[in-house]
Amino acid sequence: MSRSSAREYSRDGKYFAFINSQGKLVVYEVETSNVSQIYTPNLHLNVPCTCFAWVEVGGQSSSAKKKKKRSSTTGTEGERKTCVIFGTSKGTVSLYGLASGTVEKEFEGAGHSGPITALCIEGDCLFTAGSDGKVVEWSLTNCVQRKVHNLGVEKLSCLVVIEQGSTILAGSKQLKLWDLDKERATKTLVGHTSNTVLTRKIVSQDGGTFVLTGSVNDRNVSLWSTEGDERTAVGLFTLDDAPEYLSARMVGGKLHLVAVSRSGVAHYFIKSFDKININKPIKANYTYEVALDTAGSGSKAVDRLPIFTASVDFSANQEQILVGYGSDLSLKFEQITIDKDLKHNVIIREQTKGMLPKDKSERDLKAKTPAVDKSIAEYLNPVNASKKSLKTVEIPMEARLENLALTADGGDSRSRASQKNMVHLLVQGLHSKDAEILRSVFSKNDPEQIQRTAERIPAQYVSALLNELSSLMQKKTVHVATAVCWLKALIHSHASQLMALGSESLLSNFGTCLGIIEYRVEHANSLSKLSGRLGLLVSQIDRTERLAKNPDEVANPHVLVYQEEDDSDVDSVIGKDHGSSDEEYDGMMDDDGLEDGEEEDDYEDGENALAGSFVRVRNGTAKRGDGSMLKLKVDEESSDQDDEDEEDDEEMEVSD
Repeated sequence: MSRSSAREYSRDGKYFAFINSQGKLVVYEVETSNVSQIYTPNLHLNVPCTCFAWVEVGGQSSSAKKKKKRSSTTGTEGERKTCVIFGTSKGTVSLYGLASGTVEKEFEGAGHSGPITALCIEGDCLFTAGSDGKVVEWSLTNCVQRKVHNLGVEKLSCLVVIEQGSTILAGSKQLKLWDLDKERATKTLVGHTSNTVLTRKIVSQDGGTFVLTGSVNDRNVSLWSTEGDERTAVGLFTLDDAPEYLSARMVGGKLHLVAVSRSGVAHYFIKSFDKININKPIKANYTYEVALDTAGSGSKAVDRLPIFTASVDFSANQEQILVGYGSDLSLKFEQITIDKDLKHNVIIREQTKGMLPKDKSERDLKAKTPAVDKSIAEYLNPVNASKKSLKTVEIPMEARLENLALTADGGDSRSRASQKNMVHLLVQGLHSKDAEILRSVFSKNDPEQIQRTAERIPAQYVSALLNELSSLMQKKTVHVATAVCWLKALIHSHASQLMALGSESLLSNFGTCLGIIEYRVEHANSLSKLSGRLGLLVSQIDRTERLAKNPDEVANPHVLVYQEEDDSDVDSVIGKDHGSSDEEYDGMMDDDGLEDGEEEDDYEDGENALAGSFVRVRNGTAKRGDGSMLKLKVDEESSDQDDEDEEDDEEMEVSD
C-alpha cells in the first residue's frame, strides 16, 4: 500500500485518484472499482508527481470546435470537463485532461524552486505551496502565474484557503494564518510535533470557519479555529495511528468525521460542535476493519485488508459511508451501512486475485520459474566463498545451529569446517546481537583459530565486533585475555580499513579498550610484587607444616654416625694389615708422644687383658691390640674436628 497522503475523490464522486510511490497518477472508477487511467509523466523517475487536485474547467479545444460545425450533437461551448492539476518535484504545474488522457496545458511562470507539496483551488484561483517557503497564486483560466507570497524560510507541507482572495492557512509544524492583501501573518497556530500533511476546511452553522489537520507522526486529528486570538487547537480526535485521509461534513449541527489511519483502520466520529472540548480528546464512535475470509482455507491466521480511503461526502444516505479497501495495485469500493449497536465493525470479504498476499499472488503469476536439477545445482556462499550442494530436505535453522561443529578435531577438513562455522556464528551473533551465540564464539581462546576467523569476517561487521570486544574487556581476567587476543588479530587483519576511518573514529572505537589496557598495565608491577611475596609466604608455611609432620628431617646432617659391624666384616677390611709387627706399633706409640717414664708393662698388661678391644685413633688410622692397622673413612668436617682433637692430644676409644 502506498504511503502517500495525496489521495482524493473527484467533485462528483465518480473517480478516485492517488499518487503511488513511483510518482504515477492512478485513477479509479468508484462504481466499478476498476482502474480508469494511469498517468506516467515523462522522465517520471526524475520529475514525479508530488500532489494534485480535482478541478472542473469549461470550454473545449480547438479541434472540438471545428467538429462542432459539422455536427450539432457534439456538445455546447459551456460544457465542463473533469481535469486534474498536479505539481511536480521540479516546481512546475500541469493540467491533465481525464477525457484525453494527456497533459493539456502547462502553467506559465517562474513557479517554485523546489518540489510542490500542496495544492488548493478556490474559485478561479489556484494556490500552490512548496518546499522553498513560498505560496504562488495562479490563474486557472489563463494558466499563468499571478503573485508570489513569501511566508518565510520554513518548508511548507500543507495549504488551505480560508477566505478567497484574502486569507490562507499554510505551514508545517507551525501553521500560519496569512493575510494576502497585507502580506503578513495574522496568527500562528502551534500544536503539531511533525509536519502537517492533511487539511480540511469546515464551516459551522453559525458561519464560523474551522480547519481539521493531520500530522505525519501525531495520532490525533486537531481542530483549529481561524477566528479570534486562540492559538491552540480547540479539539482533538484520537486515532490508533497517524492519519492518512480525512473526510468531514456538517449535518444538523453535528460534525461527521471519518479518518483513515496508517494501520488501515477507519475511525468514524459523530460529535456536536458545541460539545467539543480540548481538555478531553474525543474517541471514535465506530471503527471499521476489513479482513479476508479464511474459512475454507483451514488457516487460523486472519489477514487484514487495509482500508485505503473512506468518505462521508458521497454516501447514498447518512446511514452509510463509502469505503475503499485493498492495496494500491487493486482497490475495491463499497458502501458500508452503519450499525449503531456495534461499535467495532470487522467486515469479512472473500479473497480476490489482486488482494492476495504477496507470497500467494506470486504463485498465480504467468511467469514460471525454470526447473533446476537439484543434483547438479551449486550455490556460492558470499561469506566464505565455499560451494555447497543443494539439499533436498530443508532443515530448520534451529537444527542447523545445533549441528554446527565448533571444534577443530578430525584433520584438516574438520578444521576448515570449524573455521567456517566460527565465521558464520560470529556474523550471525553480531547481526542479531544474540548473547548465547557470541558467548560460544568468544569461548574459544586458540590464537590461530582467532586469527583465521578475524581474517574472514566481512568488513561491515568490524565496528560491531569492536563494540562487543569493548564490553568483553570490562569483565573478568579470563574474558579480558580472550578479548585482547581477538583485538590483536582484528587489528592485524583490518588495519588498513581501521586507519581509513580517521583519528576521531578510531578514538571512539578504541577508547574503551585503551582505557582498560592502560589501567591494567599501570598496576601490573604492584600486582607482580604482591604475587611474589605471597608465593614466598606460602612456601614457608608449607615447609613448616611438612617439618612438623616429619620431625626426622630436622636432624643435623653434619653429625657423624658410625654403625658397628661384625668381626667378620672388620677382618675382611683390615685383613691385609693383620701381620704387622710390634715394632711398627711401638714406633707409632713413640710418634704419639708418650711421656718419659711411662711404663709399657702396664699397657701391655692392659692390652692382653682387653684382647685388642681398644685402639688409639690418630689421623684416621687405628691399630688393634694384635698389631693390625685399621683405616677409618670420615667426612671433611669430621677430619677437621679430628685435627683439633690432635692438638689437644685427645684420645678416642672405639669399641671393637
